[in-house]
Amino acid sequence: MKAVLSDSKVLKSVVDAISKIVDEAKIVMSPEGLSLRAMDPAHVALVDLRLDSTAFDEYDIHKTYELGVDLYRLDTILKRAGSGDIVELSTSEDGSALRITIHKTATRRFDIPLIDVREEDIHLPQLEFLAVMEIDPKILSEGIKDADLFSDNVILSCDAENLYISAEGELGNVEVKLSKEQAVSFNVTGPCRSMFSIEYLKDMIKVADIASTVDIHFGNDMPLKLDFLATGVRLSFLLAPRIEGK
Repeated sequence: MKAVLSDSKVLKSVVDAISKIVDEAKIVMSPEGLSLRAMDPAHVALVDLRLDSTAFDEYDIHKTYELGVDLYRLDTILKRAGSGDIVELSTSEDGSALRITIHKTATRRFDIPLIDVREEDIHLPQLEFLAVMEIDPKILSEGIKDADLFSDNVILSCDAENLYISAEGELGNVEVKLSKEQAVSFNVTGPCRSMFSIEYLKDMIKVADIASTVDIHFGNDMPLKLDFLATGVRLSFLLAPRIEGK
């Protein structure tokens, strides 16, 4: 198997975000592309990644490979790739390791031993969201960073006209308002409000700089679904709410 990216930024960003939430996971390399689905140890967040074969500059994979990987180690290695470096994913000659080769002026090769990852049958739940909207991911990213100045939690709420990102704490409060005219799309069937952990969201928004758009789905005290989208790439997160007053 061989998969090559001439721009390492996308892979670096998605692995950086995922590795902060999930310690280890099974990466599936199939003829259709690279995929990963896993839950964090506390079962608070679910990660679902898809990189289509078309997202790679070269993709020579004709069967399915399931690779158990320490994502922290993978992240530290990918951070060694600089701007303009070519990153190649393959397996070692004996198939016991994931091989990351970084090409530029020199060729650097890293092998990560494959590990046994506990098999989980993870299904994406079918949820009926009151609010579904598509916005610029930088707006969400800045809103989470603003909220982080005042609280460990952020509240997402909306009415028929606006999305609100807010937080309050002993040092003050903040509110970011985005009107439906400022959104790419805005579909709200009723007012809703849910609270979420900023620590998880700070990791998730690490991919905002490579995403062209983010789809936000939420309701009243129900999970938040974020779909970060770029050409050939979909990174989705499902985050459990924090119930206010508990």
